This record gives sequence, C-alpha cells and structure tokens, in this order.
Amino acid sequence: MKVTLKDIAEDTGLSISTVSRALSRTGTISSKNEQKIFQSAQKLNYPLSNMDTPARLRKSIYVALITRFHPGEFYASFFDGFDNASKNSNVNFGLFSLANRKESDLEMILSLKNNLFDAAVIFLPSLTVNDYVEIIEKVGMDFPMISAAPMATPIMDTVAFDNYRGGHLVARHFHEQGYKRLGIILGPSDKMEAQLRRNGLTDYAENNGMEIVWEYPTNYDLTEGQAAYDNFKVSKHKPEAIFCLNDALAVGFMQRAFKDGIKIPRDVAVASYDDLPICQYHHPTITSVHPDYTTLGQNILKLLMDRMELGADTTHTGFTRLVPVTLNVRESSVKTG
Repeated sequence: MKVTLKDIAEDTGLSISTVSRALSRTGTISSKNEQKIFQSAQKLNYPLSNMDTPARLRKSIYVALITRFHPGEFYASFFDGFDNASKNSNVNFGLFSLANRKESDLEMILSLKNNLFDAAVIFLPSLTVNDYVEIIEKVGMDFPMISAAPMATPIMDTVAFDNYRGGHLVARHFHEQGYKRLGIILGPSDKMEAQLRRNGLTDYAENNGMEIVWEYPTNYDLTEGQAAYDNFKVSKHKPEAIFCLNDALAVGFMQRAFKDGIKIPRDVAVASYDDLPICQYHHPTITSVHPDYTTLGQNILKLLMDRMELGADTTHTGFTRLVPVTLNVRESSVKTG
C-alpha cells in the first residue's frame, strides 16, 4: 500500500502540514522534528530522493573522486585518505579515472550526476580556467563540487595542500643543515602545485643567502628522476642538496646515483614531496614533505556536506582553503660526519 503524508504524520504525532513542509523543505521547522519526519519516511519506505533529503539525514551519500589515475603509491595514498575521512559516516567515496576514457571531463561529471552521485571531488591539475567555467555552468549548483588541485586564479571552490609551504620547509631544513648550493628536480610546468613547491624553496633560498645552481625539468616520472641524475652527473655547477618535487623523482635519482657510487647524503642531500610509504622503507630513508591526505579529505567532506545542505543556494567564489603540510626529516638529507 502506498505510504502517504498522513501515515508519516500519524507515526510521528505531527501535523500533515508540518510533515509536508519538512519533506518539501519549505517553511520553518525545528531540526528535531525534521529528523523525526525523515526517519519515519525512511522507515515507512516513503519515496524520497537523496536530493530531497537533508545531507545529515540521508542513509548514504555517494561522492565521486574524479582524477586521472596512474599506477603507483600516490593515488593509493590519496584515495586512502578520503576513505579514512569518511570512516564512521554515511559517506561513500568512489574513485573514477579519466586516464584511459574517451569521454571528456565534463561528460564524466554529468554522467555521475545523472547516475545518483550526490557530489564530486575534482582532482585534475591540468584543467584550465575555461574548463572550470564550463564545468560549473553546465553541471549546475545543485551538484556540489570541490577542487583538490590548486589554481593561480581559482574559479571552483578549492581545498588543497599548502604546496608553497612544503617548498619553504625543505629550504629551511637545507639551511639548518648548512647547505648553500641547491638544486631542484622540477615537476610539470603547467601544474600549479609544481610551481608553488618550487617558489616556496626559491623564495626562502633567496632571502637566506642560498643559491639555486641547478634545475632539471620533468613530468614527475621515476625514469625522469634517473635522467635528472644523468644531467646532474655532467653539470659543472653541482648542488649540495636537491629538492625533488615528488617522491618518484627522488627514488629515480637515488637509484641511478647508487649505481654510480654516489653516497647520499654525503655526496649530495635529497628531499622530496608526498611522503609516500616508500620514503620510510628506502635506503637511505627519504626526507619528504608530508601532506595529510585524511585531513584533506575531512576538510573537503565538511565543505561538501555544507553545500549539500544549502542545495542550489550557493555559488562558486574561488574560495580556497589550504591544508598545512609538515616535513618528515630522514637520512637522505641530514649531514653526516
């Protein structure tokens, strides 16, 4: 038999008009009565969509984490952080990769919206300002989205790590160790995170009597870390300490250096970014900037929940929240002897 507003009213002891206002989300109603009504509706199997139900009262919330997945520890750690952030909640994260798909970023997001996902986290560092504008306009404000990738000119509201601070922490550590001549194994020039990491290091160095004597451009790949070592080997201006803009670059550089008889940190110190599990198990262990993926996930999740409560009554302002990072100092950068 079809469940009606009258059934919910009788079950809760509230008036039909109060039940109607709560389920249509119009008018003023106490949070206590709202919760009682929605719990009754769910118990009686009254037809409710997630969009019609306040986020805090939904049985399950489905959030898509959209990225371009590549094999390796980074994406596993990244997703694990979001999974930990949703522990003991009604939120379920799903990972969706655009790496090998024909559909566009926008088509993927629209498909997920139309297939009962409630919100999305966008981690696509290569998106341009125009890409973000198009996504926001065509997806609409009834589908909450947060970007996890920093932008020079934010369009979509963003929660990202403080990449600049990461570079600054590495430079300060090198300074405390007494290194004066520094090198950088760069990341992709079109990724804002790579620019921020470099700028954090160079700004500190310039203000503290240190010099950047060597740089090598890469796309974050381990094999490019190996190629960076080959370039370092023949360079006339060798640094005492090198900042690799991600852990894969550091591992690649160090592998090639070991084969050549180079001792780290005696001959050259190394620090990197991402603090993936390999940093603890590598020999020597690797100093690396630690981004707390669970904290990132918690910050994004809170913002998404707030947006789901507001529904379409919100707009993207380019709001950006930076999640602090720390530096885990290990053997690869500490002076010996």
